[in-house]
Amino acid sequence: MNLNKLPIFALVAQRMAWLTKRQEILAQNIANADTPGYRPRDLTANSFRELLQARLPSLGVKLTQQGHITPMRSAGAFRAEFAKGSFETTPSGNAVILEEQMMKVSETQNAYRLATNLYRKHVSMIKAAIGRR
Repeated sequence: MNLNKLPIFALVAQRMAWLTKRQEILAQNIANADTPGYRPRDLTANSFRELLQARLPSLGVKLTQQGHITPMRSAGAFRAEFAKGSFETTPSGNAVILEEQMMKVSETQNAYRLATNLYRKHVSMIKAAIGRR
């Protein structure tokens, strides 16, 4: 049984993929803390509307004639943008604040732990429902 076909598991897997990518970007920010001119980046979260449209294609554009081209959606694509609100800049032009980046890393780690716990709990509920514990 492919658990990713169930909506709750697909959403948790998508969240875990987003958190993994964010952790990579934050690690790059920390690694470049001494690089002249480096500006920190962060991953932008998908809005609820984007997530809903990716999950429910019937709410989007409909194909009314056979000659029309169906729109393509990429729900798995994440956008890394320069972090906003970075007020400190070194004389070399570097804007990475290590304390801020470490707080974001910790926040991401906690969110990932929550997602894995949700995944684990749902798997155990399915096992209990089919009689395997």
